[in-house]
Amino acid sequence: MDTYEVKEKVLKILDDFGMTGSKAAEAMGVTYATFRNKKNDNAKGHSFNEKNYLDLVKFIKEKAINL
Repeated sequence: MDTYEVKEKVLKILDDFGMTGSKAAEAMGVTYATFRNKKNDNAKGHSFNEKNYLDLVKFIKEKAINL
């Protein structure tokens, strides 16, 4: 997956599940500031990567099991 594709998938998940930035940051194992930089592309080199996407999906799956 390229960077743009990963970002679009992450943003879609956040929108579909109504996740806040702080919860998404927790799920990805990054700070909220890092999450914001990745979401807004503020700093060069800061963007969501495939690991962030997979961490987010894993977090959601683990939470769903508890339902």
